[in-house]
Amino acid sequence: MILAAAARRFAEFGFEATTVRQIADDVNILSGSLYHHFATKEEMLDCIVRDAVLDQRARALRIAAIDADAEARFVTLISEELAALADRIEAYAIIFNERKFFRRSPDFLYLMTARKDAFEAWRGVLDDGVASGLFHTGIDSYLTISTIMRMLNSGADWYRHEDGSPLDSMADYSLEALTHFYCGFALRSVRAAGRGDQPLPARLSLPD
Repeated sequence: MILAAAARRFAEFGFEATTVRQIADDVNILSGSLYHHFATKEEMLDCIVRDAVLDQRARALRIAAIDADAEARFVTLISEELAALADRIEAYAIIFNERKFFRRSPDFLYLMTARKDAFEAWRGVLDDGVASGLFHTGIDSYLTISTIMRMLNSGADWYRHEDGSPLDSMADYSLEALTHFYCGFALRSVRAAGRGDQPLPARLSLPD
């Protein structure tokens, strides 16, 4: 209950702007009582983001290592990432929004290392696609991966938090439909010339 309240606060208002008193008020306990459960606000943050970021790294490494062509691995990376983001939107929103805080905090070095490992897994798939002729040469890996991650974060947030605004009411998408759109959109941006209209490859099953 405490971590759920903290995650909501951190995701919506930011870690540094959130106080222990606000979290305690959200769960109807005294702020002093909260310290019986967690020594610091940073400990709460660690409990919220640790599993999410380590899962993100493990997922990317497993997909990148599958014996399949780069296109199939690429769409699987996108599909699995979007599903994870939608399932744990607050934890991943914190990881994304608080990246500057994490960079300057030695206690969260593991998080930055895990993020780098996941990025390298994605980049390896792009490099394999270029080497095999499936993807065009000259791909800027950093901008491509960063743009896809921002797109997926925004898509997952929209999917989970539709607010009934006129724009939202114009369409109603399932997670499957969003996944198909984002996979096609991203794949067309990296495919080699003349391959843009090829059908999407099937998603791969993740090994145990």
